[in-house]
Amino acid sequence: MDTDAPPPRNDDNGLPEDLTGLEHADGTREEYEALWQMLRQSDEATDAAFSPDDAWGDLSERIDPSPPSPAPNRRASDRSARQRASDSAPRRLRRWRAVAGVAVLIALAVGVGLWAARPVAVETAQGEQRTVTLPDGSVAELNGATTITYPRGFTSLPWIGHEARQVTLQGEAFFAVEPAARSFQVDTDNARIDVHGTSFNVRMRNRAERPVTEVTLASGQVQVQVRGASESSSVRLDEAGVQSRVIGRHDPTPPEPVDADQASAWRQGGFAVRNAPLPDVLRDLEAQFGVPIRLGVPAVRTDSMTLHYRRVDRLESVLRDIALVQDMQYRKLNNGYELIPLDDSSSESP
Repeated sequence: MDTDAPPPRNDDNGLPEDLTGLEHADGTREEYEALWQMLRQSDEATDAAFSPDDAWGDLSERIDPSPPSPAPNRRASDRSARQRASDSAPRRLRRWRAVAGVAVLIALAVGVGLWAARPVAVETAQGEQRTVTLPDGSVAELNGATTITYPRGFTSLPWIGHEARQVTLQGEAFFAVEPAARSFQVDTDNARIDVHGTSFNVRMRNRAERPVTEVTLASGQVQVQVRGASESSSVRLDEAGVQSRVIGRHDPTPPEPVDADQASAWRQGGFAVRNAPLPDVLRDLEAQFGVPIRLGVPAVRTDSMTLHYRRVDRLESVLRDIALVQDMQYRKLNNGYELIPLDDSSSESP
């Protein structure tokens, strides 16, 4: 029966007595004894005599004194690039928003400038009357077939005023001008009226292919001159109830007294003309009442007229008087009236 082999016997130094297995090795007995003693040391003694951490640290310092940089992490680099792109996108967006905001402000400023530079025009049709309050608080009452034009806010550009409060008139209007440091100016086709806080009536009509402007003063004072001419030829009106005319390009007529109520009778629903050719009288009636009136005879066969009605209830009342003075008759048409000779057999007197 097999039995276990006896354990090896050791000498006093703890070295096995039988070293025959090492007899052919290269080391000496003393070296093997030292090796065996080291192997027999306890783990605690070995740990105390030898520190792996210190050994690795010493080895690392001898290999590369500077700590090695960590190897690049591709995923981290990708994330960093994406983060930079993500951060730059809002910056580009904010930059474009700022540029767009500046562009909008510039466009808005240009639009406001163009809007402010456009003049205001108010027009009345034939038979229509209208009151307009101007930017300075002055008031203009417009008769029929009249157009008034003025700079918006009486400025050439936003917040930049003209030297004068300038108005252009085609037709007839009564002005009540507020006093101000800047003069008030009314331009017609052939005349200019300069004012400093005044009320007055201006009538501009084309008479026989040439413009005629009548200025009648109600209060204050005005200066009348040919448009574009020097002030040396101007006429000053400084008494209520005086009138001056600019006919064509001729100098203004000297002031002459007139009935102020007659000059602005249209404001109370009346009608008035003074020494006006019949064709002009009919044009004024058309403008004020909005009814076409045709002259069925040559103008040279008619006479100038002076008329004053404080109030006109029926246009036919005026036509009847005109026909009586002019030795004519009138007839009603589908779209208005016509003045014809008395001996016209094609029609009957109304």
